[in-house]
Amino acid sequence: MEDSKRIVQEGYDRLGSRYRTHYEKSDPERYRHWLNELTKRLPARANVLELGCADGIPTARILSQHFVYRGIDLSPVQIKQARRNVPKAHFEVADMTALTFPEAAFEAVIALYSIIHVPLAEQPALINAVYRWLRPDGCFLCVVGDCEWTGTEPDWIEPGLRMYWSHTDADTYQSWFIETGFTVIERHFAAEGATGHTFFFLQK
Repeated sequence: MEDSKRIVQEGYDRLGSRYRTHYEKSDPERYRHWLNELTKRLPARANVLELGCADGIPTARILSQHFVYRGIDLSPVQIKQARRNVPKAHFEVADMTALTFPEAAFEAVIALYSIIHVPLAEQPALINAVYRWLRPDGCFLCVVGDCEWTGTEPDWIEPGLRMYWSHTDADTYQSWFIETGFTVIERHFAAEGATGHTFFFLQK
């Protein structure tokens, strides 16, 4: 495994569910609002894929009540917890950039704050793969970077916990999405302290 991906895996392995509880303090309802908007657009029993599912809360827990849900995460610890938290959903440990699915396999793909842990050079191919995996009119819900930056933080959430990110700016992401064939339904800044990320709701 590449060094950057090992940093991500080991960081989330170490954090476990403390990652979720840390961010729940700042905006516990943000995910629920985004997922409610997605749910309104999907047919019953739609096939949904989440890239970077963490411990399954809240996304897998909410969506698996209505849809056929599959969650992917690089961290074995997160997947173990997700299987315990949401037993009726399907989870597997995998690198999202190495996945293979048939074309038009899903009505929706979700990647909330997860693509930004993938080296930037690998992200355009991943976006193209997501487009192929989606059925016509399928939805892609993602949170990506707002400004361009690649690097590591040595004390993220906990002292001594190293984490890696890689992302370009929001306008570049939008151009990648449009060039791939997506229509931008919604885009807005998702604040996080003094900085933030960019939320996109896209449709094939």
